[in-house]
Amino acid sequence: MDIALLVKSIAGLVAVLVVLILIFVLPARKKKAKQKKEEAAKEEEIKQEKKKYEPTPSFDELLKIIKTQTSSTEELQKAVDMIIKYYSKIPQKLGIRTNPEFDKYIALIIYLVRHKNTNKDLILSLDRALRKSNPSYEPELNDALSKALNSRGA
Repeated sequence: MDIALLVKSIAGLVAVLVVLILIFVLPARKKKAKQKKEEAAKEEEIKQEKKKYEPTPSFDELLKIIKTQTSSTEELQKAVDMIIKYYSKIPQKLGIRTNPEFDKYIALIIYLVRHKNTNKDLILSLDRALRKSNPSYEPELNDALSKALNSRGA
């Protein structure tokens, strides 16, 4: 009878210990998870604010990156992405003549195609974005791309 009482007492103490562990450990885990979520939200907010205040590079600055023959493929990709994001819309034609600003885009295509670190994906992404944003310039863009590809050394 004494052994049965001893076993019941130990079982009761183990049950109390389990309950106490659950009471103290689980809320601490929830707090840590909540803190991690709050920190992640704050970091995301800081990133968004930094993006707001980053100055938009000018078209000429981006063109300079593409003109520089030492630019890496990653730098070219960033420059092309920014051109697509900020400068994919070419000013409208002046009647049947192209806008004088269009010459910058021709130079951009030529420099990108002739760059030693370019690849087909960069050229195609720029070409598609310019065609999509400027359907009235499609023949001129075709000509510029053809001339650039023809002038590229093998």
